[in-house]
Amino acid sequence: MSLPKRYNPKTAEPTLQTQWQADGTYHFDPNSAAPVFSIDTPPPSVSGHLHLGHVYSYSQTDFIARFFRMNGRNLFYP
Repeated sequence: MSLPKRYNPKTAEPTLQTQWQADGTYHFDPNSAAPVFSIDTPPPSVSGHLHLGHVYSYSQTDFIARFFRMNGRNLFYP
């Protein structure tokens, strides 16, 4: 996949989501024998203003989710 000079989410996101769906990137199997690791994220806050804390928070949970998924855990990350 080549990267365009300018990112257009309207064209990029559907393509990526289709690929992730085909690869089973975010698949959770409730009947799997693998140990389950669940990450529960809090609901969005009412402040409505995006700030660096959001980036920090979601980066940590994304890293943890990827780590456990790559190590064979059955990950539930809604």
